[in-house]
Amino acid sequence: MIFLTGFMGSGKTTIGMDLARRMDVPFVDLDTVISRTCGASIPEIFRCAGEQAFRSLEDSALRDLAAEGDPLSVVATGGGLPINPLNRQLMKACGSIVFLRASFENLEGRVTVDGSRPLWDRDARSLMQERTPAYEDADFVVDIDGRSPGEIYGKILEALPGLPGPVGVPLPENPYPVHVGRGIFGKILPLLRRHVNPEGIFVLIDENVRKHHGRTVEEALEGCPAHLMTVPPGEQSKSMVFLNTVLDAMFSCKVNRQWVCLAVGGGVTGDLAGFAASVYMRGIPVVQAATTLLAQVDSAIGGKTAVNHACGKNLIGAFHQPLMVISDVNLLATLKETEIRSAMAEVVKYGIIMDAPLFDYLEKGRPYDDVRLVEMCARDKARVVARDEREGGLRRILNFGHTLGHTVEKSSNYTLPHGLAVAVGMAFASRLSHDRGMLSSESLTRIMDLMARENLLPADFALPPAGEVAEAMQLDKKATGGGIYFVLTPSIGGVSVEKLSEIEVLEAYQEFADGYSNSL
Repeated sequence: MIFLTGFMGSGKTTIGMDLARRMDVPFVDLDTVISRTCGASIPEIFRCAGEQAFRSLEDSALRDLAAEGDPLSVVATGGGLPINPLNRQLMKACGSIVFLRASFENLEGRVTVDGSRPLWDRDARSLMQERTPAYEDADFVVDIDGRSPGEIYGKILEALPGLPGPVGVPLPENPYPVHVGRGIFGKILPLLRRHVNPEGIFVLIDENVRKHHGRTVEEALEGCPAHLMTVPPGEQSKSMVFLNTVLDAMFSCKVNRQWVCLAVGGGVTGDLAGFAASVYMRGIPVVQAATTLLAQVDSAIGGKTAVNHACGKNLIGAFHQPLMVISDVNLLATLKETEIRSAMAEVVKYGIIMDAPLFDYLEKGRPYDDVRLVEMCARDKARVVARDEREGGLRRILNFGHTLGHTVEKSSNYTLPHGLAVAVGMAFASRLSHDRGMLSSESLTRIMDLMARENLLPADFALPPAGEVAEAMQLDKKATGGGIYFVLTPSIGGVSVEKLSEIEVLEAYQEFADGYSNSL
């Protein structure tokens, strides 16, 4: 989204309408949205409810637009909307801010004092001066004094390729952007400075990533004090012992709350860095720079951080949302094929449960556009996280395939990659959905064919006995008295959570397991 900001009379609506027309994208005027919602004009709202009530309506309209609006829209904002820092954070999360700057004298000549602008009075000059610092917290500034409309449009259109166009995660209290692109890691400092100007950056970087891309990381961080600490690959790094080693290093580097912790790696590094940042000095900002496909489409987004415990994975952790996520698809080039294959299970999962266009795109076959693929998945994950930040209900749909998947993974003694174990669980959940009369035979065939084409279902693999599945279900976070909440799919792009009894699941599983090898 392109958000136009500026003081009264700066032409946000006029310029926005024409800019949207030239770009062939939707135009939204927030004042019009508010008036339509309330059934009253802006002056009437001010007169009857007061400015504070209007600001609340304005904030709400922006949140709704960020969550449901077309990401390609041009948006004309109200003159006072950017004063709220959270509104600026939300606009930066979902797009770019363009400030239409003008002198007061120019605006004074444009504005007709007729009651349509409730705050234009003899104190307007002071009000403009008061708001200017908030307006200047923008991605691009266009001086409109002495410029024709055509020149103003030209300046904005000229700047567009360099403006951030992120996928937004519009959380109510902590919205943030996901930046996806080729070579985008090189822009990490200017992207970071949209939010903070850190005293330093403490970098936790995966050992393998440092071997392949260490110089790229160091060059991108030139100009800001940075300390790089290597994280050994593997789950053993997600331990309380290694966490203490990280915290010791942060104290040794004199990291304070004006620093940022940067995770450069996959899920292990991201989890570790996020949790370390959440507890260090009661919390410092973290940035997730995802370098694996799985992290880019899933684990880097959502703020779930953790280390492991002897009793299980990810049992000690916290929700700590990042300042931003940066996904440079160029860094995927050094991944092993097994890592890409495992991550594709998560990609296919999004297609099955919530994104039919993504599923259709995958059915067309390789090669895929990595940027498009990651952006589509990031938008899906962001949409769920924004509605259920702390797994209160909706977010459980992302566990499609995981109920059985976790059991399969453990049964293999963790030799089977997580994604492939989940793929087995997805196949079972799809079959169960079909057998319960929810999913059509045609859709089941499409799902199984796509997973086979992506080589997601491991052959010659012995599924765990039903007893192990029963035991695992009792420890599952979705278990409840008398059964388990099981994630199913009624159609491609659809999802349903049903409470099933243990016997229903186990009988269906036994039938699935008996025919597993023959179905491949």
